[in-house]
Amino acid sequence: MRTYSFLIALITMISVTVVKAQEPRIWKGDLNTKDLKAFSVGKYTSVAGTITIENYKGNDLKVLKRLQKCTGSIRILGNKKLTSLNGLEYLEFVGGKFSILDNPELYSYCALQKKLIYQGIQGVEISEGIIEKLETEDNGYNPSIMSLRNKNCKGYKMPDFCFSC
Repeated sequence: MRTYSFLIALITMISVTVVKAQEPRIWKGDLNTKDLKAFSVGKYTSVAGTITIENYKGNDLKVLKRLQKCTGSIRILGNKKLTSLNGLEYLEFVGGKFSILDNPELYSYCALQKKLIYQGIQGVEISEGIIEKLETEDNGYNPSIMSLRNKNCKGYKMPDFCFSC
């Protein structure tokens, strides 16, 4: 009987731990570039506000690797070293506009295909107005939503040619 009681207590403890590990952690308010480290260390999964990543020094967004939901808009702009959106693989929902602007080295959007493009677009919540929600301009590669749906998630940087040399 003692073994049986011990097993039940152990299973209950493991179940509570698993449920706690899966609870969403919500960042309340806007998330800016200066807050990215705290967001990552805090293991947040959701932002109740707008995300603005501007003048970020990294080449990807792995600091956001747990992000699943943003109730506001996401603005990724003016990041001279950003080459990919790796880190956004689990993003499922964006409540506002998703703007990716003026990131001259950004050629890879493949991270968006894991959840947001393939699963999110087919869901009712995000599919309404998704074409109007995604804005890409003045990046190394500027795919449309249809390009991303058709697995054209990566552009290639062309070598510089010098015709007057």
